[in-house]
Amino acid sequence: MQIIETEMTVKIPVPEDMVLISKVRLAELEKNDYVGKILTMKDFVERSGRSASWIKANILNNPKLTKQLDIENGGFVYFPSSKSDRWLFKASGLVDFIENDLGMYLKGV
Repeated sequence: MQIIETEMTVKIPVPEDMVLISKVRLAELEKNDYVGKILTMKDFVERSGRSASWIKANILNNPKLTKQLDIENGGFVYFPSSKSDRWLFKASGLVDFIENDLGMYLKGV
């Protein structure tokens, strides 16, 4: 049996209103979209797929995590100081946590 190898050039037209960028650059742009934004508990629930009560019990009120998550210690969570206050999250920190750390806490579920 004979094997024939060949190389081809394929031209793909890119519409004028679109550009091609690397995946790395796209990730940078997406990450920058969160800089300076604040998210709420509702956002955390939507992005994580977990209920607010689960998030509070397993993440936010976890004594092993509280100090490192607290915005006053360089974390991304604003802990409410009263019942009328609400949870707030620095968007970039929350997205990073969901991407990199949340899975560790889901294993027991």
